[in-house]
Amino acid sequence: MPDAARTIPAPLRTDDPRDQAHASLRRGTAFLRGQARHAWLDRPWDERETPLRARVVANWIGELDRLLHVLLDSAALYSGRSATARQRNTANKLAALCTEAAWSAPRLDGLARARATFRYTQGAARRADVRGGSHMTVGWTGPCGALRRFRIGERIEMGSAALIEVCDLYDELAAQVVRAPLAGGKEHGHQGI
Repeated sequence: MPDAARTIPAPLRTDDPRDQAHASLRRGTAFLRGQARHAWLDRPWDERETPLRARVVANWIGELDRLLHVLLDSAALYSGRSATARQRNTANKLAALCTEAAWSAPRLDGLARARATFRYTQGAARRADVRGGSHMTVGWTGPCGALRRFRIGERIEMGSAALIEVCDLYDELAAQVVRAPLAGGKEHGHQGI
C-alpha cells in the first residue's frame, strides 16, 4: 500500500457530526503534506509558472479554511447553537466557538491575506496589515520563528516547510475544536430549547 494511502484517515461513523468534519479536514491536511514532498514547491517561481502556482497555493489555503468552517458549523450545531455560515472571518468564527484557539487569530488573518494575495495578485504582497502600512504578515513563520512579513510589492512564495506548518496549524485547531467543552451544549445537558 502506498505511504499516502496509509496517512489519510478513514471517515468515522458516529452520531457526532464533528467527527466527520474533523476527518475531512485531516484528509485535506494529509493530502497537502503529500504535496509538500514534491520538489517544485521549493523551487523559485519563474514568471511563466507564477500564475498557476499562485492559484494552486491559494486553492490549498482556501480549502483548508473551508474545511475548518465546516467543522466549526458542525460543532456549533452539535452544541445546540445555530451554524454561523454568514461569518466569513475564520479567526472570528473560531473565537466565538472555541476560546481556547484564540491564539491562532494572527495566523488565520495572515493566511487570509496570503490566500487573497495568491489568488488576486499572483503572490505580490498588496494588502498591508494596517491601512497605510508597508508590510504584510502571512500565517507561517520565517527562519527566526516569528510570522513572516513581506514588504508591499514583494513576491510571496510558499515552500514545503510553510505548507507543512499550515497543515500543522489546521490539525491543531481542528483537534482543539473537537476537544473544546461545548458551553451550554449537549455535553452540559442543554436540549437546544
